[in-house]
Amino acid sequence: ELQRCEQVCQSDCFLRAHWNEFQEHARLHIFESYCRIHQCINIEMISSRLNMEVEEAELWIVKLIQNAKLEARIDSEKSRVVMTKAPPNVYQQVIEKTKNLAFRSTMLVSNMEKEKR
Repeated sequence: ELQRCEQVCQSDCFLRAHWNEFQEHARLHIFESYCRIHQCINIEMISSRLNMEVEEAELWIVKLIQNAKLEARIDSEKSRVVMTKAPPNVYQQVIEKTKNLAFRSTMLVSNMEKEKR
């Protein structure tokens, strides 16, 4: 798909100047989508999706890992990216636990008022 996008961008005089930026963001989006779905990703397969050579894709993924944009490791023997489970974020846990707190408090007050009547 990126090859078709490149053809369109290169043929348009306004988009031609923005192709490199578009390609980088598109690659990030495609790779993030695969990471959310799969635990292990074959580097050869993802390199074809990213319109890159295998070595180039592996280097690109290594840079993502080093820049802390990706919680993963590369298994060079099997030529794949293995996603690691990130420890739960404490902040996110607090938000999840208190998400319905206002609603539950309102319901509790409402039930207490009903009991008084």
